[in-house]
Amino acid sequence: MLHTHQRQSRFELFLYYFVAFLLLWEWLRPLQDFTETSHTSYFIIFIGLTCLFTFFRLKWYVSLPLGAGLMLLALYFLFYQSEPSYPAALFADIKDNVTLMSMGMWSDMYPSFRTLLFYVLLWLLVYLLHYWVVYQQRIFFFLLMTIVYVTILDTFTPYDATYAIVRIMVFGFCLLGLLYFDRLRSAEDLRVSQKARLKWFLPMLALVLVSASLGATLPKSDPQWPDPVPFFKAVTNQDGAGGQNKVGYSADDSSLGGPFSEDRTPVFKWSGKEPSYFRVETKSVYTGKGWEDASDETKPIQLKEDLIQNRWFTERVKTEVQETRVDMEEDYRYNHAVYPIGTIELTPMENIPLQMMGKTEMIVPSIQNAPQNLGNYQVRFLSPTFILEDLQKITVPTRQQVNREVGREYLQLPSSLPERVKTLANSLTETKDNLYDKAKAIEDYLGSAAFSYETQHVAVPGRNQDYVDQFLFDTMIGYCDNFSTSMVVMLRSVGIPARWVKGYTSGQLYETQIKGDNVYEVTNNNAHSWVEVYFPNRGWVTFEPTKGFTNPETFTNESVSNDESDDQNEEGQSESRVSEDQPTEQPQQQETEQAAEPKEQAAEAKRNMMNIGLVVAYSVGAVILLLIMGWILYLLRARWMPIFIVRKVKRLPDEDAFFYAYAALLKQLKRRGIKKKPSMTLREFATLIDGQNGDHHMSELTQLYERALYRREDASALWRQSAKLWENLINRR
Repeated sequence: MLHTHQRQSRFELFLYYFVAFLLLWEWLRPLQDFTETSHTSYFIIFIGLTCLFTFFRLKWYVSLPLGAGLMLLALYFLFYQSEPSYPAALFADIKDNVTLMSMGMWSDMYPSFRTLLFYVLLWLLVYLLHYWVVYQQRIFFFLLMTIVYVTILDTFTPYDATYAIVRIMVFGFCLLGLLYFDRLRSAEDLRVSQKARLKWFLPMLALVLVSASLGATLPKSDPQWPDPVPFFKAVTNQDGAGGQNKVGYSADDSSLGGPFSEDRTPVFKWSGKEPSYFRVETKSVYTGKGWEDASDETKPIQLKEDLIQNRWFTERVKTEVQETRVDMEEDYRYNHAVYPIGTIELTPMENIPLQMMGKTEMIVPSIQNAPQNLGNYQVRFLSPTFILEDLQKITVPTRQQVNREVGREYLQLPSSLPERVKTLANSLTETKDNLYDKAKAIEDYLGSAAFSYETQHVAVPGRNQDYVDQFLFDTMIGYCDNFSTSMVVMLRSVGIPARWVKGYTSGQLYETQIKGDNVYEVTNNNAHSWVEVYFPNRGWVTFEPTKGFTNPETFTNESVSNDESDDQNEEGQSESRVSEDQPTEQPQQQETEQAAEPKEQAAEAKRNMMNIGLVVAYSVGAVILLLIMGWILYLLRARWMPIFIVRKVKRLPDEDAFFYAYAALLKQLKRRGIKKKPSMTLREFATLIDGQNGDHHMSELTQLYERALYRREDASALWRQSAKLWENLINRR
């Protein structure tokens, strides 16, 4: 009897693979909504191509290099475009991550390595689906797991699976019906015409579509169980009465909104001269319900000698070096650092090695068995002074400039963002001709009398409601998360790069030291979120849109001057002299910048082309090498293939083994250069083989085979009698 996959038409197989691909696609759709993954299209293309490789039954020595090449190309475009030597960087990362895995430090693995493992997992899953669909003819378990996966995400994440569940049920039931028909056909050993297949398939498809349409369109009753998310939030955050969240730092910002109660629990004390906001992390991916970070796109940065390499501001921003000491409370349950923007050095008292976590800029220990928190540490930072006249000369950067200087995630907005949010942002900023005034217009609007600061009667957005849209147009009541998130979203709507920052305000005065420094105490009540806006050639500038809060950064109306003008001012020159110097040098500086910009763009384009050329060259070289190795193995196949043939035959049932084994022997003889002519009978060919070997083994085997084939004698018994004889013949050199 023929195997099932041999009896299926190519159209049927293609239909099975296509529906299986659609089901697997449903596993990838939610990733962009509840994770920071922003490149799911790469994964979808990969599974589509690997499904095609399997459908066309490409040999492993063809499909393996093709699949590996696709993975390497995707990794390059996602992570390694800026690397001068892609293969060397990839090999070094793999080596580092294998070391991390051997040490059990799974959470510290690089994003590129996790992506590589995910590609391998998808590849294996494609082959598993191939086995389930083509050989087992069963897909119910995978369909059930898909439904469970999507429904759990629909409940506990911002992902809306309303239509996904409908799609899964349509695809799944169609595939279940087709596979059930094939199992019936195989069990009865029937050959069915295309017309009969259509008579089975079309009514089933109509029934599935009608059922799905009715289920999607008919009214539905309200949920019988309460939403479990607030319950779990209440448990994990140790909420007070009524399930109300307590104020304080929380690592999860994916679902913002709702009231909170005050909490005066101390977090840390700090001593210094000037109040400042203390950052914990930034998040850049807005989902419509809250924030996710983009750390998976960058590696953690190890702090060498406690120095922080972040470039917060450029040399054009006037800064002053400040120092502060932070004393964390012993029972604070997070081991991240709190630090002002502009920090250049952070020195723990206990000599704990630190690392900065990618795009979030969170500073945490880089060792596995880290203490509960960092305890006491010294911070040295640059305190900026921004000159308004200087900031008001900067226009909104182009998208290409933002992508090049800071990253595309700082302009990210979800496709579900209501259009009226963008319209409002445009109406507030359209009359402003520079970046600062546009940002200030949005900040002032949120600080107007139309909005109220409130921590108790704060709404949670509905299932299909956007968090910012609800605050701006429906409630206009909220706390720092509402104000800061709304400002970031509106800024991005008009092309201004911005990010959401969370941490703590400077707290309350605790005591004054003899040397003149003030000591401040920061509690959970001081947990806060604010906005940082990127100004080209200046850096990140803090904005404070929340009503009742004051921006800690210093802004002055002092005129812009270069180093020469500053020196002249120090020597007692008048301000009029400074104003006379500026007009003569500013155009020259602008001309220099304008002349340099095309050169930088050309150089960057050239570097990108060189990197792409290297990747293509390495990929072509790897493919050629693999093809040469495959060709050599193909030429030597007569030597190594009998090993796998023997193993396969031993796994076959005895009643099928003899027929497969004899056909395999004929193919092996053909590989060795002994081909059976069409006019020859099996006995004549066996006599020819025996004449070359000097024995009668092939004739004996052929006589037993003909008894099983033509006389219908017991094939199992005849195979057991001739198995050793066959094995000796196929293993001959």
